[in-house]
Amino acid sequence: MNCDTMKSQVFPYVDAELPTELRNEMESHLVECETCRRVVQQEFAFREVYITHLRPDPAPPQLRDKVTQLLAGLGAPTALARRPWYKVFLYTGAAVVLLAVGVTLGLRLGAVIERGNVLDEMAEASVEQHQKLSRGQMPPDITKVSPQAAEDWFRHRVDFKVSLPDLKSPNVTLVGARMSRLANAEVAAIDYKLDRYRVSLFIMPEEAYNQLGLSEKPRFKILKRRGYDVIVWRHQATGYTLVSEIGSRACYVCHSPDEKFGGASLESFVRL
Repeated sequence: MNCDTMKSQVFPYVDAELPTELRNEMESHLVECETCRRVVQQEFAFREVYITHLRPDPAPPQLRDKVTQLLAGLGAPTALARRPWYKVFLYTGAAVVLLAVGVTLGLRLGAVIERGNVLDEMAEASVEQHQKLSRGQMPPDITKVSPQAAEDWFRHRVDFKVSLPDLKSPNVTLVGARMSRLANAEVAAIDYKLDRYRVSLFIMPEEAYNQLGLSEKPRFKILKRRGYDVIVWRHQATGYTLVSEIGSRACYVCHSPDEKFGGASLESFVRL
């Protein structure tokens, strides 16, 4: 196994998803290669901190108290025995209905919390990977290539379409690209340089984008994470995440300044 192959298998390796034979090959390579070993160690350290930080919250205490009270009421035979049988039936039926409603609301609330966790997880992970790309801790698989060449490279590695914009400005440089992982899915990670700033573009399949639970409007969602701007949107069947320190100006990576958005130029959009 060489270094390029090892880099493409880092995420399946740390997730314990590699077949035994391939895992043994990778571990043999790591014993001999200090550079690759450092990359894997950093990824393990990141996963440990990241998973602990983003562990899902428990069920809301208000819901737990309501369910406990309902169950306690159902388990009070002395109070129920003093009532006529039909009233016992009505009270018991009402309690069951309330419990069902409470559980349903709890499940819905849990689904909302879970979607929020997925979005937070994606935003945090994209910022973390942006930092690693900028610092050279996540080496690119390909460098010094055109957007078209990068598209061809991804075409053989992902099962969704990766479309990269032509470089609209001489101030924008495609530094490199590599496979990565966000929202529990394989994604294309592209590292750009805009003037003196680094901008990371992550392209994900539609299924991964849908897990974020975002509405169609507004089209562009901007989140703030640890001093970085995370812009998320969807175009056709593909999701995109743009990470930088320069806000909406990072959009110059994908669009020219005179491009129109709902009748307004990108210049106007950037000033929002």
